[in-house]
Amino acid sequence: MPRAGAEPTVRFPQNQTAVGRGANAAITTIPDPVWSRMVGYSWTEGCPVGRSGLRYVTVNFWGFDGKRSRGALVVNRSVAGSAAAAFTRLYDLRFRIRQMRPMDSSWGRNPKGPGADDYASMDADNTSAFNCRYVGGEEEKKVYSRHAYGMAIDVNPFENPYLAADGSVYPDNHWARRRGPAPGVFSSSSSAAVRAFTSQGMRWGGLWANPDYQHFDAS
Repeated sequence: MPRAGAEPTVRFPQNQTAVGRGANAAITTIPDPVWSRMVGYSWTEGCPVGRSGLRYVTVNFWGFDGKRSRGALVVNRSVAGSAAAAFTRLYDLRFRIRQMRPMDSSWGRNPKGPGADDYASMDADNTSAFNCRYVGGEEEKKVYSRHAYGMAIDVNPFENPYLAADGSVYPDNHWARRRGPAPGVFSSSSSAAVRAFTSQGMRWGGLWANPDYQHFDAS
């Protein structure tokens, strides 16, 4: 794929190979090895949801390298089915995803509060969900993000940045005003990729006063 201006820290990550046919989404409890990497990072004592309230979703996706890959994320058990359905739809659309890895010790600790380092994850264009952290860019308020409940998903943060109220853009401003159709970009609320989530009852942050184009959440 041709370069499209600014790039994340890793252009073509070493994703796992796809398993089975189609999206082949699967929902399970969190495997012990995954949980052990989460504890002390994306999950700590006092988080508003525990292991039993979370689920592990694995699904095939189309990478920016054009290959079928497999990724995983952790979500609240109440939205696991919706998340699996949304990513199945993205697969059918051949919507590009850079990588999809749970928030855990591999990202390090968040330098601005509890949770794994969401800023490192965004810089790497990682698609993720559960992370027991405060609202990004507003950590001083100490308000838990919807991600801390496993009720929110961020998809391709680099192509779909967050425009904070103070004018900051996370993780990079290259795509902040380039919302036309492009690989991995959520271009509008009427796009099929956005509707993959909103049809499952999720809200799109791209419509907010301070747009968070990567963000989808459920109430």
